[in-house]
Amino acid sequence: MMDCSINNSDATGDEPAPEVAMAIKRCLESLVKDARRSQMDDLAEFLALAVLAADDAARSSRKNAVMAARPAPGDLVHRKVAGSC
Repeated sequence: MMDCSINNSDATGDEPAPEVAMAIKRCLESLVKDARRSQMDDLAEFLALAVLAADDAARSSRKNAVMAARPAPGDLVHRKVAGSC
């Protein structure tokens, strides 16, 4: 049995943190395997679609986190020095 507990402090705002989305994806993948073992093919297909949605959410969340970590174009305070004189 897989531990599918999620720490709510991981999620900020409306979008799930990448770790939360990946935890949901792993739980759904486990349910897909269980459904296939129980010969519940329709349920397995439905859950497989949910796995794809969780994967998309994880990718989107990672991309948004990377974009948020980048300094704004006019922000010279947080830029690193490149090279020397």
